[in-house]
Amino acid sequence: MKEGAMKKEKISIFFLLLIGCTGIWTIYSHFFKEEKREEETMTENEFIDFLYQHLGMEEMHEFEDDEEHLLETSYQPMDLEATDFKLKTINHGTIKLSDFKGKKILLNFWTSWCPPCKEEMPQLNDFYVQEAKKLNVEILAVNITDQEISPEDVNDFSEEYQLQFPVLLDEQGEVSKRYQVLTIPTSFIISEDGRIIEKIIGPVTKDALLEKFP
Repeated sequence: MKEGAMKKEKISIFFLLLIGCTGIWTIYSHFFKEEKREEETMTENEFIDFLYQHLGMEEMHEFEDDEEHLLETSYQPMDLEATDFKLKTINHGTIKLSDFKGKKILLNFWTSWCPPCKEEMPQLNDFYVQEAKKLNVEILAVNITDQEISPEDVNDFSEEYQLQFPVLLDEQGEVSKRYQVLTIPTSFIISEDGRIIEKIIGPVTKDALLEKFP
């Protein structure tokens, strides 16, 4: 009887130790993982590096400041009616594409983390400030907001580059899908009667816009 009681006592002690160790490990691992998670939080640049690496574009990203490695711009003639849409702006207003019928439009799709977008924005801004009004051109910059790391990045980008043209928020990515935007930046030239006459894949320059909007 005594031997059986001793065995039961040993088993009880074993399970108590096991439960105790499990509890200690749970508490330790929780705090350890929280600390590790904080250490592993990606910065914006690290996230961009991650995207490039997993898209097989390391070389382009590594040499993005080298003109030979920048995204090459292509131009595709088109002839179809521009799909109408209504989007919020960063200034808490709303803009409808059809409101600009009678004007030539550059419809630009972009994100704040895209290097070619950063390259073209000063060019778009200069064209808009210096040439757009007299050429009867409007620029609508549609931010693909569902691809942003944070919506606040859109406002920060707009302030940093002092963008003067309307910045629209495609919060659900619906408009970019309708326009079948696969590469950013992508722009569309829309005529006064609301037809898309050209698709531009890649960054555009002020000189290119002067040729497109004579």
